[in-house]
Amino acid sequence: MIGIGADNSAELLYRDLMRIEHTAANRSGLHTTITRIQHINQTLDCDLETETQDLIRELFDAGCG
Repeated sequence: MIGIGADNSAELLYRDLMRIEHTAANRSGLHTTITRIQHINQTLDCDLETETQDLIRELFDAGCG
């Protein structure tokens, strides 16, 4: 979380956090993380990185969504 505090738009860090929340079976934490990065990107008027979109799909397909 320190890294996200330093750069709240670094999707790489959010992807790591999504993996952590998924591994911990923390559905609420996963949703919060996804919502947060989506909101930040909307504020910055940019799309999610392809890697982030792919990971979100992968995690939801794996059943933690």
